[in-house]
Amino acid sequence: MGRLSGKVAIITGSAQGIGEAYAVGLAKEGAKVVIADMLDGQNAVENVRKAGSEAIFIKTDVTSQEQCDAMAKAAYDKFGSVDILLNNAAIFGNIALKPFMEYNAAEFMKVLEVNVLGQFQCMKAVFPYMKDKGGKIINIGSSSINEGVPGMPHYVASKGAIMALTRSMAREMGDFKINVNTIAPGFTHSAGGNNFDKIKQLDLPPLEELQLNARCIKREAVPEDLIGLALFLSTDDSAFITGQMIVHDGGLSFH
Repeated sequence: MGRLSGKVAIITGSAQGIGEAYAVGLAKEGAKVVIADMLDGQNAVENVRKAGSEAIFIKTDVTSQEQCDAMAKAAYDKFGSVDILLNNAAIFGNIALKPFMEYNAAEFMKVLEVNVLGQFQCMKAVFPYMKDKGGKIINIGSSSINEGVPGMPHYVASKGAIMALTRSMAREMGDFKINVNTIAPGFTHSAGGNNFDKIKQLDLPPLEELQLNARCIKREAVPEDLIGLALFLSTDDSAFITGQMIVHDGGLSFH
């Protein structure tokens, strides 16, 4: 039996890329998975099934509390429990790095709405299903808050807010035996991230090149690198860890 046998995990932004890798990784350890995404998640569902577990796809816009609530209810109605929330949905791959003076309020607030409010609303949605038995909430941040990456102030600000939100929610949810932590990856090759340098508007070397040279472990990061930490934070092995940000970037930045 896997370490997550009998557990039910909701993973947002999991139709492709890093989110799908999380879904397959948790499924291999026995978790039943809810693929929650704006994109079609049927292919991810099939990949979870190939990994030996069950999955459903729920189309979800995390900026809508109503849709987040429906996502959590669908998970409970299908599988009878909600044990893990992995808050992965975010705006990233379609950001075109540009000088900060060229960003307007609407662009800035849209990233905050998806990346921060979206995570908060998903936490609110799963709380009724976790409050009596405990649970695991894993928010996906970014090591960019340590680096101060130029050209994307709204994204970096959103990921800094996620860490602050994690601390606040860990305080409020601790009495309910709910652990709330953040994983902070560096740039990782994925379906979204691979297009990142193609649309930038700043004269910078490729982001991967910049990070590769600065890492202690000098190789490219791939989604599979992130699965082990997500598993650890999903199991009882991390039962006494909460309110923390764990940087996962090959030694690019130290926190």
